[in-house]
Amino acid sequence: MISAVRNPAGLSAIGFGVREPGGSGGRRPSSGEPAEAIRAALDGGVNWIDTAEVRGGGGLERIVGEVIAGRPGVGVCTRVDPERDDHLGGKGIRAALEESLTRLGRDRAEVALLHRPADDVPAGEAWEALIRLKAEGLVGAIGLAGFPAAEVKACAATGELDYLQVRASLLHRSELTLLGPLCERYDVGLLVAGPLAHGLLAGGPPPGAMDPGPEDFRRAGVHARYFAPGVLPGHERTVAALRAHAANTRQSLPRLALRWLLARGEVTCALVGAGTAGHAADSAAAAGPLLTADEFDEINAVLALAEDH
Repeated sequence: MISAVRNPAGLSAIGFGVREPGGSGGRRPSSGEPAEAIRAALDGGVNWIDTAEVRGGGGLERIVGEVIAGRPGVGVCTRVDPERDDHLGGKGIRAALEESLTRLGRDRAEVALLHRPADDVPAGEAWEALIRLKAEGLVGAIGLAGFPAAEVKACAATGELDYLQVRASLLHRSELTLLGPLCERYDVGLLVAGPLAHGLLAGGPPPGAMDPGPEDFRRAGVHARYFAPGVLPGHERTVAALRAHAANTRQSLPRLALRWLLARGEVTCALVGAGTAGHAADSAAAAGPLLTADEFDEINAVLALAEDH
């Protein structure tokens, strides 16, 4: 059980990240599928939605706001987009956050993250700006997403870092190894994005994964990590072994993958991005009974044997 110190916003073990139907690229989404998936996640016990202004040209934030309106106890985690001019300066961060809150129909965000380092704004300057917004009450908790270890440690040393978001899964564990102990040392909540390996642990690679276009988020490291020709066959063998183990233990592969993450002491929450209501409901159910130590060890044994081959 993660202590309140490492989860000051009281986030549920599973969070829901809204995805655009059909992939990335900034196009404006229709409201149907994302809204249905959000409702299924909330009905399954999820109490926070992860979003960002970069998604869907801001349209997804409006959809989130419409769905969670009138749902007390549901919070939002939003991220400042460094790709827009001046968004990581002090005034830019405030403007970005206020714009997101307007689209969401809220006057406060439960969590706000700086989303990847900006090339032209020192991390310390951006971090101080976010600390000020927390002090003013515009956000309840603050954190980082996609930052290198040295900058995470510097921000943690201020005593203000509440959450760190990393990318990890059964198939990619290096960020847990590198940053998990740091989070435990500084009492920082660890949020894991991409826990289903961008589709590999949820039924297979999504459309476009093998050859991502120039606007596809997978070009930023995800393709090389999971889908490049040199690594994909090994991942597919590992996934086949894990799928067989999931079937033997009468659970879906996505649920097994999420339960494995949540059984790790350094992990606070796993952030899923299901595109359908059915997948969202199945992922939400992973927050149920934790794996026993024996179950956790069995999965690790399957993983080790598959990767050795």
